[in-house]
Amino acid sequence: MSELLGLGVADGESRWIGVRRHQAALAIAGVGLLGEWLTHAHAGLIELVIGVGLLLCAAPTRDGLTVGERLRIAVDFIVRSRWSSIRASQNRGTVTINAHGDATVRGYELQHRGRLDLSGRDQLNALALAEFADALATSDDTRHFSLHVCSSPSGVATVLAAPSDVSAPSGWKENTALTLEATGVGRDPGVAWLMERWAYVRDEREVIRVLRVRDFSSVPDGHALLERMQFASPSLDVVVHVDVVGGVRAQRLAARAVHRVGSDDVTSLAAGFRRTAQSVHSLERLRQRESLVVEGTALMRIAVFIVIRAVSLQQLRRDVKVVTRCAVESGLRCEPGFGRQSSWYCAQLPGAPGW
Repeated sequence: MSELLGLGVADGESRWIGVRRHQAALAIAGVGLLGEWLTHAHAGLIELVIGVGLLLCAAPTRDGLTVGERLRIAVDFIVRSRWSSIRASQNRGTVTINAHGDATVRGYELQHRGRLDLSGRDQLNALALAEFADALATSDDTRHFSLHVCSSPSGVATVLAAPSDVSAPSGWKENTALTLEATGVGRDPGVAWLMERWAYVRDEREVIRVLRVRDFSSVPDGHALLERMQFASPSLDVVVHVDVVGGVRAQRLAARAVHRVGSDDVTSLAAGFRRTAQSVHSLERLRQRESLVVEGTALMRIAVFIVIRAVSLQQLRRDVKVVTRCAVESGLRCEPGFGRQSSWYCAQLPGAPGW
């Protein structure tokens, strides 16, 4: 939202004394059952088994998910169908996409004018998109738009998928064919079928892996966030989805976040925990964000996906390693998306029909 805020841990990563909500619930339930088993002479063995199981489910893994979340993802992957379809249709300049949900968007292509970094057009385009988001924030409802930087042997194209009832910023030209191509069905309306595996999806032409950028907070100040990622592979798409929260609701969410973090700080101090520099900085960022939202700046929820395409599984694995290494070197943290490739692929499509 603002250069003044800087980058920090996402609100979705907020914790109380280092514990997420479902972790705390599982741990409390597990400890309660174990205590029940220890204190009652005739307690059944089932209480011990369930208590230990709940504590194990609350344990975190390396990628930030808990054991319980991993089990839920695995069960969901086993029971659902391996096949899913993506249907795209066109009607008077709008594109309707059906993939785990429905979305209708109008697509625009960025009109590149030479080298953006030399002409200064990149900064102008960024400011225009920021103003576009601020305008959407005046609505009472949450509005959604997305940017798709699509790479192909013929070059790179940037697509803006916006609500059908709004106009694009200056510098963007309507291009329905390119929007259809970003859905994976080609430049004409049609249907594409996906076969899902644990770590990738496959269509009739290529194999695809979708990664999600989980954390930007380690990116050094003054560095471009996704620049190195775009050069990590010749067939890689960078997708940024933006939910613009409606004005009244945005102010309520911003105020609630300040109250929650402030209350957690007070509770932590009362429990004997020391206030850390990170917690002080986080609270200051949230207070600054609340002030900006009150002044009319858009409150946005952002999701970033990296879509890697290859003609063979071996090439896909090599490209994923290169992209992951570039992400680490750039200060980004990516989620691999094991067991969720089909839903993530649909979520990154224009209009986010999989959300």
